[in-house]
Amino acid sequence: MASLADQFRAAPVLVSLSLGSLVACVGLFFGTMALLALGYTDGTRPLWLAVIAVGVAVTVLWNVCYPLYDEFIA
Repeated sequence: MASLADQFRAAPVLVSLSLGSLVACVGLFFGTMALLALGYTDGTRPLWLAVIAVGVAVTVLWNVCYPLYDEFIA
């Protein structure tokens, strides 16, 4: 199995997207767990919206942006 540096040299866009998505998903998991503990109040509403926005962004990235990149640029 190639090291992360070798994989990055071979496909920098894919590795960057993968690592960024991994960090975002881990952050979404812990953020969601913390927000579930706090509940839904007026004070946590912006945080819930941020969790939803990041989740939508990750979904759009992998289901729309990356296939377009792979088809037309790579």
